[in-house]
Amino acid sequence: MTDPIMVTAATTLVAWATTELAQSGRVAVSSLIGFLRSRFQHEPANHAAIEDALQQPSPEAVGRLAELLERESRRDVAFGAELRSRWSQVEATVAEGVGGVANSVSGDVDGPVVQARDVHGGIHLGERPARR
Repeated sequence: MTDPIMVTAATTLVAWATTELAQSGRVAVSSLIGFLRSRFQHEPANHAAIEDALQQPSPEAVGRLAELLERESRRDVAFGAELRSRWSQVEATVAEGVGGVANSVSGDVDGPVVQARDVHGGIHLGERPARR
């Protein structure tokens, strides 16, 4: 039988880790919600669609919000790009978990890209310099 203190300690550690992950996710999601509220603050019907989905997330309310975001993304390409970028940040924050890592590259890239967490030693890109 496992020591009850060890079970309690393990349970507490998992709860703390989950709380930490939830907090970082909450910050990322709050930022996205703030972006949407700001965007539609002068459009009562659209603002209401956001608030309805957040306060009473029924399938219908969520569907209306999704339609609003899709419609606005088609109408304003810059808004759509910003929304997708912010959503990627939310996904990365939630996916990385506690102590994890999430790599993301967006936009045009000209040249090599290295994504890594822990590197021990060097990273060389391209040809090695000639030895003297």
